[in-house]
Amino acid sequence: MSNKMLSITVQGKRCKWTFEFMGDPKYLEEWRADDLHIEEVCNIIPEWVATAGLVKPWCFLQDAFNFKNPWSKK
Repeated sequence: MSNKMLSITVQGKRCKWTFEFMGDPKYLEEWRADDLHIEEVCNIIPEWVATAGLVKPWCFLQDAFNFKNPWSKK
C-alpha cells in the first residue's frame, strides 16, 4: 500500500501538539495498540476557507483533484 498523509498527536506537560507525516497505513493498528493517537488526514482546509464558509465545496474539489470519489460517504 502507498503512503498516506497521517497526523499524530503528542501530549506534552502543558500542550498538545499535532504533526503531519507521510506513513504507511498498514501500521495504523500497531501504532494505536502502542497508545499513539494517529489519524488519516483526508482534507487540508485553510483557515480562510473555513471562515468564508466554503468547507464543503473545498473538500469536494480537493477530493476530485486527488482522484477520490467526492460523493463517497467515507
